[in-house]
Amino acid sequence: MNETLSFPNPYWLLSETEDKQTEFVVVLVNALMNDSALNLVHHFFDKNNIVIGLTEVLSDKQTTEIFISETTQNAWKIFKKLLLLTSNVGADIFLLPISGRKKKLLVCDMDSTIVLTETLDDIAMSLGVGEQVREITFRAMQGELDFRKALDERISLLKGISEKLFDDVANKVKFNYGAEKLINFAQKNGVRTVLVSGGFEPIVSVVAAKMGFDRYVCNKAEVSSGKLTGNVLEPIIDAGAKLKILQEEIKQLAILPEETCAVGDGANDLPMLQAAGVGVGYMGKPLIRAGTPYQINSSSLESILLIMGIAVY
Repeated sequence: MNETLSFPNPYWLLSETEDKQTEFVVVLVNALMNDSALNLVHHFFDKNNIVIGLTEVLSDKQTTEIFISETTQNAWKIFKKLLLLTSNVGADIFLLPISGRKKKLLVCDMDSTIVLTETLDDIAMSLGVGEQVREITFRAMQGELDFRKALDERISLLKGISEKLFDDVANKVKFNYGAEKLINFAQKNGVRTVLVSGGFEPIVSVVAAKMGFDRYVCNKAEVSSGKLTGNVLEPIIDAGAKLKILQEEIKQLAILPEETCAVGDGANDLPMLQAAGVGVGYMGKPLIRAGTPYQINSSSLESILLIMGIAVY
């Protein structure tokens, strides 16, 4: 958890001179199936004389929605305090205005977000260079290495392998819990879904098809005579490209940035997350945890439906 809580301001925060009373919802998702997190939150509200308008416990018994009316400046202070308060109790907490809660676009990273692992690492592991590739991936996702340089280094280690290995990994890929429900329910509620990945097309295309994404964008490895050359074709899907794709989708849909949600885990997702209305870090690396207040560290990807105001039962 970011102890200083110096996150970028959320889209809904108004200046002190323009601030006004606004209706907010606090969403608490308790992964431990006990009342400790909820008791902490209620005690915090009582201690700080915060008036609760309504409390709703959803049918899964793990999720509680608490409605409050505050100025946006006060709500932002409350949200940051709640994040610290619940950081070690097996719960995720979100605060956002009720107005505009529903989103029209969801953009998702793939590796370690929609799918359980880093798929390039999986390929490397089968070839005996897993540790080398995993180390490069780790440093890139932490923001210690330039993504393009890290990508080139990793793909060069796979030079000469059959492109069929991509198919083998694609057929064995495992999804993170809640991923399928997230995409399914988002689409049922009219949300456009886009998968944007620094991974490679033979895997990303399969994942996108299985999950039912409306669109996918990813990298393409150069292949000659059925084998990887060790090069990546342009354009490279890096942090800048992910941001650009989000912006393109916003323009094409003729919507506002605050009508969007994005989710990712690594450093190359951060610009995209910070440009979205709600950027969600899923089991995020340190840069992600410091870069957005919306974090899923205890619950599942289903929590994004709750953030977007979509009923999940």
